[in-house]
Amino acid sequence: MLKTLRSLWGNKPEVTGDNDSQAEKLSAEISELETQLQNDPRNNEVQKRLMLIYNRALNVFASSPRYRSQVESLFERIDELRNVIRRNI
Repeated sequence: MLKTLRSLWGNKPEVTGDNDSQAEKLSAEISELETQLQNDPRNNEVQKRLMLIYNRALNVFASSPRYRSQVESLFERIDELRNVIRRNI
């Protein structure tokens, strides 16, 4: 029984290049939406889409070694977006 438990705990998720490609796509989409939001800060649809993409990107960036350093700035951008949304309400 202990052998079975050890084998379960020993299994780690594999890190693949897929995370890097997903992170790259999300980063491009974030840049595009942030540009749209700068042009029209009151656009609710862009705000919603950007918040969803930020939340998706958190997991993907954290699991990608190349993008892991951007997680902190992503949290800061989420806070800034929340402040923009609050001002618009």
